[in-house]
Amino acid sequence: MGTPIVLGYLPLGFAYGVLAVKSGIPALWAVAMSALIFAGAGQLIAAGMIGAGAPVLSIVLANLMVNLRHILMSAALAPDVRPLSRTLRTLFALEVTDEVFAVHTSDFRNGAVCRAPRLFACNITAHLGWIAGTAVGAFSGELVTDVRPLGLDYALPAMFLALLLPLCAERLYLMVAVAAALFSLGLNLAGAGRWSVILATLLAATLGLWLACRRGDCDGPDATDAGTKERP
Repeated sequence: MGTPIVLGYLPLGFAYGVLAVKSGIPALWAVAMSALIFAGAGQLIAAGMIGAGAPVLSIVLANLMVNLRHILMSAALAPDVRPLSRTLRTLFALEVTDEVFAVHTSDFRNGAVCRAPRLFACNITAHLGWIAGTAVGAFSGELVTDVRPLGLDYALPAMFLALLLPLCAERLYLMVAVAAALFSLGLNLAGAGRWSVILATLLAATLGLWLACRRGDCDGPDATDAGTKERP
């Protein structure tokens, strides 16, 4: 399950590694950030702010705001991973990214049973891909003067599109995806800035729940009885 994510993380991790080194972060520290933090958007923001000489508090607050969406993702996955022990759920949460969330959501929607080996295989594979991309970028950063001509900034949007399209096979999911895009665009034009993604997610999720309830499926189209799943 983690292969599509790795294909997107390798070029994006490479771009982060180059940016981190050019921002004054030692190559080993850049790789350590990817190993310990594993938050692409947060790391890219931190590297840029470090290079600009921003104070530590500003960097922390910026990352906190950007990563608030993890609360929504964790809450959405909580019913599906409830059969896991508390320790495993904690370890699982540490490696949930946007792309990992999309893959697991699709997997559970298709009737997958909650089993730790399958879940962590995806998470760890994605994480290793991010670390590998970072390492290559960080240690070859001096050889690359500008990553923009390489088109690496398109890797993440392309990966999201690849993960989104299978989910849009069902009309409800397609409507929610379109609504989220329109909400995000409108909020961004209204000056919501980085909050536009979080607010758009909340609005689109609320719309999706309302539409599901209208058709008599308030638990969602992929609801399962978590209590019947076996503990690995």
